Amino acid sequence: MKIEKFDYNDIEELLANTYVISDKDKNAIVIDPSKDNDGVINYLEKHDLILKAILLTHGHFDHMRGVNRLANKYHVPLYIHYEDEENLKDSYLNCSDMGDEEIIVEQTPILIKDGDELNILSEGLIRVIHTPFHTKGSVCYYLKDNNWLFTGDTLFKMSIGRDDLPGSIPSKRRESLNKIMILPKETKIFPGHGPNSVLEMELMLNRFLIK
Repeated sequence: MKIEKFDYNDIEELLANTYVISDKDKNAIVIDPSKDNDGVINYLEKHDLILKAILLTHGHFDHMRGVNRLANKYHVPLYIHYEDEENLKDSYLNCSDMGDEEIIVEQTPILIKDGDELNILSEGLIRVIHTPFHTKGSVCYYLKDNNWLFTGDTLFKMSIGRDDLPGSIPSKRRESLNKIMILPKETKIFPGHGPNSVLEMELMLNRFLIK
């Protein structure tokens, strides 16, 4: 399995990360296509990858600006937690009304829930871990066989996501973080913004995880 990270280090793009995960059979998924440009498409085509799905960690505009282009080009399903479905077509909930461009996702998604295991790639299942507080339907995607966790805006290196935006549920923060804290310490963290991390380091140094 391989991960390619696209980190858009532009303040106008809110420094959002996009990930392409591919398996030995050249199947691929894209997690949080945060920018509508040629980068991901060029990478898929250069490496002869077959895009199978788009996965969203949550329904905020800075993580889904590239959804329409990818889905229309490759005709692949879009996955999002059922509690964030309304964010796809609501610029207030997805926070795009704060900027200059209204982001509306055209596709009808496949709705997921806590504990679902997605059999998309040929090397292991992708487990859905529902971690509401940043949004109602925030999730992390856990690839157990690789000890990879894609955390969206739930967990960053030495920090966590905001809980003061439309649809946030601050009261769910501790419960959600606890679901991550029980994973193996060697779990690699791939967040929606900023650099990667390792759970063991976060448990020791991230003030939001220290009990």
